[in-house]
Amino acid sequence: MKEVCIINYVSKASVYGIGSYLKEYVYCLKRSGCKINLIELGTDKSFTDVHIKEENNVCTMYIPYTTKGMIDKYNKSVCRLLRLYIKDSNNLIFHFHYMQSESLLDSIKKYFPLSKSILTIHYLSWSQILQENEILRFKKIVRQQGNEKIEKKYQHTIDLIKKEKTFLEKADHVICLSEDTLNLVHNLYQVQTKLWLIPNGLRKQYSNLLEKQKHILRDKYYLNPEEKILLFVGRIDSIKGIYPLLSCFDYVLKNYPNCRLVMVGDGNINEAIRKSKKILSKVIFTGKLDKKTVRQWYQIADIALFPSFYEECSYVGIEMMMHGLPIVASDGYSVRNMFHDGLNARVAKCGRTNKCFEHHLRTTILEMLNSDLSNLKKRAQNVYMSKYTVKFMQNGYMRLFNSI
Repeated sequence: MKEVCIINYVSKASVYGIGSYLKEYVYCLKRSGCKINLIELGTDKSFTDVHIKEENNVCTMYIPYTTKGMIDKYNKSVCRLLRLYIKDSNNLIFHFHYMQSESLLDSIKKYFPLSKSILTIHYLSWSQILQENEILRFKKIVRQQGNEKIEKKYQHTIDLIKKEKTFLEKADHVICLSEDTLNLVHNLYQVQTKLWLIPNGLRKQYSNLLEKQKHILRDKYYLNPEEKILLFVGRIDSIKGIYPLLSCFDYVLKNYPNCRLVMVGDGNINEAIRKSKKILSKVIFTGKLDKKTVRQWYQIADIALFPSFYEECSYVGIEMMMHGLPIVASDGYSVRNMFHDGLNARVAKCGRTNKCFEHHLRTTILEMLNSDLSNLKKRAQNVYMSKYTVKFMQNGYMRLFNSI
């Protein structure tokens, strides 16, 4: 039996995408009969000492930070602590989800020499620094390291890339969630072996509503029954493509006034409102909502919008397909691996500028508003069923574990 130690740092990412991933991943491990240890690092101040809880066949260890700014010292102390509770063996796997924890990986390799380490890449550091459609610039930075002008301008990004490359080389196996990242790690980070492509999976959690039920839900939110609802779900952030989306919606309204844009998610809402003054009466910013309410918006939406410049394998994107929504997507990094024009979405090309993307978005949205979308809905759901269910995710990890 495999014993899996999931290394998780408390962060914003752990509340959003990585948090959703961990729920499905733990479900996969339980179904596969693995022993599960969830190591929660840097927990809140309610725990001043190590706190261990066993529930639903998962042993969770909460380990608070001891001294701020001394991450290497903290990581080494974490490893010494783990030795008190976890026995080294050939069946032991340490599963990382963040590449900032290199010193912890080093300590684990030292104190648990029989174990294996795996890393799932949920995001790459350059995406946090090189905002919007910057994959071409990223490739230029990587290829021209050593160029004095490039290094001076992008030194911080280059340092992060080097750290990531070191971590990727030290891990025994690396899981990529998308084809774009697999190719990037292979070609630019020069990690040639030990790569696995395992997209995220999601348990079925939708129900198709009858038209009468949809009308009842729309009445609940005081929505006109004839109004078309365009739904965005995600962080209100520039990398999600929200500013070209908001800019193009003015044009969309002039040509199709009977529609409304609903933006579900928290983030920089004040800035988004500031840029939406002309169209504000036609835009709803809901803030962060509970899962049940988000599901209701999925059920009553007419079109889903996914204009991100960068994703890995988005759970929001999977949810949109799962609910059988017609989707307008970008061709951003890794987004293009999930959505294919005419198959499970209509794709608006990002191009090289926001203005270009804005033009493609408004054209694609208007085409959708004036089209019969029934076939696109069915195909979106079919793609979910054929690639993004939790069964495929489980099978992928079991193939990896059986190879260790």
